[in-house]
Amino acid sequence: MPDFIYGGMNNPHRNLKSEVESILKLGMDYVEITVEWPLSWVDSIKKDLKFLIDIAESYNSFFLIHSPWYLEIGHPYEGVREGALKEAFKVIDIASRLESPYVTFHPFTPNWLAALKEKAREFNVRGFKRLVDYSRDKDVRILVENVDHGAFKSPSDIRYLIDRVSELYMTLDIGHAFLNGGIDKLKSYLSKLKGKIMHLHAHDNDLSRDLHLPIGAGRIRWREVAEEIRSAGYRGTITLEPHASDLDYLKISRDKIAALLEAPKS
Repeated sequence: MPDFIYGGMNNPHRNLKSEVESILKLGMDYVEITVEWPLSWVDSIKKDLKFLIDIAESYNSFFLIHSPWYLEIGHPYEGVREGALKEAFKVIDIASRLESPYVTFHPFTPNWLAALKEKAREFNVRGFKRLVDYSRDKDVRILVENVDHGAFKSPSDIRYLIDRVSELYMTLDIGHAFLNGGIDKLKSYLSKLKGKIMHLHAHDNDLSRDLHLPIGAGRIRWREVAEEIRSAGYRGTITLEPHASDLDYLKISRDKIAALLEAPKS
């Protein structure tokens, strides 16, 4: 198995079958399905389940799953939180049926809740414990993604969650990590979460806004990123996440980061 395995993420506003087929035709190793309304939410994925299983087999590929980023799994109102968790459990069920090893979730941290940081942390711990408990017999691992805003804007904040939720692991989003901290913040994630990082997301930005640009189109110093990832000993899946209408930018992003990560050590 290669050290690095590259995937792309679908656009939930486009036909899911077409997106998956187009991404795999680019030569990507897998597709990370973002399970979002309107065109790739749970109900639509169920309708396309046979197609997805068959096409993954035909390309010798697989799927990772990304939950809707806006699910309110850490909401302080119990009824709202329970409703969000009910939808999250459906996402985990879909991941299990597609034999996805991971499902990535964002913490719930809008500004109005993040103003009470300890409460925001407490409610997110409750939510993630429920997700991990539910996933245990589904053979699916739950990953929390760094969002780098609100009550979860630092490596220590993600470490807080992981230390309190047994069997919770991490998706390290490189683009997010560079917001308000740059390369030093990425180094901190790689150091403080060592052994817990199971998956990476990669996209570019201007170091202040979450722009999801193609690799090389922003201000992130990708040569340094590659050096830090290799030095930290990470090996595994990397989903490229440029938000571009032209899928050529997905392939360009993959080729650029692969050239750096897989270059012989000087």
